[in-house]
Amino acid sequence: MYRKLLISLTAALAAFSACGPKAVPIAPQVTVFENYSTGVPYRIPAIDQNRRGELVALADYRYCHSDIGFGAIDLHMAFSSDLGAGWTAPELMAAGDSTLAGNEFNYAFGDPSIVADRRSDEVLCMSCGGHVPWYLSKRDSLQSPVRHRSHDGGHTWEKAEDMAEAVYSLFDGREAGPAQGIFFTSGRMCQSRQIKVGKYYRIYTAIPTRPGGTYVLYSDDFGEQWKVLGSIDAPPSATADESKCEELPDGNVLLSVRKPGARGFNVFTYTDREKAEGSWGNDVNATAMNGVNACNGALLLVPARRVSDGRKVRLALQSITFQRSRTDVGIFFKELSGPDSYDESEDFAEGWQKGIRLSDHSSAYSDLVLLRDGTVGAFWEDGLKEDGFDLIYRRLSVSDITGGLYR
Repeated sequence: MYRKLLISLTAALAAFSACGPKAVPIAPQVTVFENYSTGVPYRIPAIDQNRRGELVALADYRYCHSDIGFGAIDLHMAFSSDLGAGWTAPELMAAGDSTLAGNEFNYAFGDPSIVADRRSDEVLCMSCGGHVPWYLSKRDSLQSPVRHRSHDGGHTWEKAEDMAEAVYSLFDGREAGPAQGIFFTSGRMCQSRQIKVGKYYRIYTAIPTRPGGTYVLYSDDFGEQWKVLGSIDAPPSATADESKCEELPDGNVLLSVRKPGARGFNVFTYTDREKAEGSWGNDVNATAMNGVNACNGALLLVPARRVSDGRKVRLALQSITFQRSRTDVGIFFKELSGPDSYDESEDFAEGWQKGIRLSDHSSAYSDLVLLRDGTVGAFWEDGLKEDGFDLIYRRLSVSDITGGLYR
């Protein structure tokens, strides 16, 4: 009797295990947005994974064949439910209205940034809007930050909201004078895993301001309100360009700054996390990245194990071109073996190595996302065709990225 019961239980457990989650094989790279498939160029990749496990990819659809501010642009989206092996056809996410006569914020939407809340089905996209280029923006005729919000994992979106006054007013009392131009950097925004104030975990994004430099903004209410991390009179970088944020293992904040021929890093150290009090260190260039292109790349921290001795570590990843021109997008990596390797920007800027090269020809902007199975999704612009690129996705293991040094 008991033997039969044991055999039956063993068979049932085996059947249950066979139906449980399985590792998804890594597929070859996939074209998510095909440039000029309809005669309109695509640009600017942004990607995140929602709570359901779906990948949500966003991109500019540039009727004007140029950057936001020069004409009509919509935002398109696509989804994958199998870690990027297959994708839905591109569809409209947010439509600008190019029939508007003036500089209305909803004339066009471009340069999307995205974050999917890990505890709910909410997804936030910040974009730039209007009919004024960033470098011509002025306080009385500006390029707008725009908020788009979804409550169903990114499938449907609320009406776009102009955030210009709420964001620009943050700098009105600055010693260097008010910001005339503000640009929300495209790509994946960072959501904290450690700091929760109220309903949501804190999110971070990086913005260049003109005049001034690059700042980090944070929000504790999922984009309803934004605040400056640190002092408005002490930007973490004097370089005003597209940048990315990531949370360090100790909860402090890392900033990666796009520069001509270089990549700079700075670290914000909290003294009070809940009140967001603390200070920035020094803006330091990474020696290993001297000679890269001034291109928007992604910053990501991932768990890993060093193959040589089996030790658990964190790896910092930075996607960027390997050349001074917009070619050969790849991923640099750096081991974070302990606080001494990241608690100051001078330490963090050292020790980077070249990892996998994703493209061996024209390629530019890129984004990265850590997937739930521990692999990494890379999403980048590949193969320049007139005014746009194909937007390519590839799923990578840590071993792929590091040439077998880590897994």
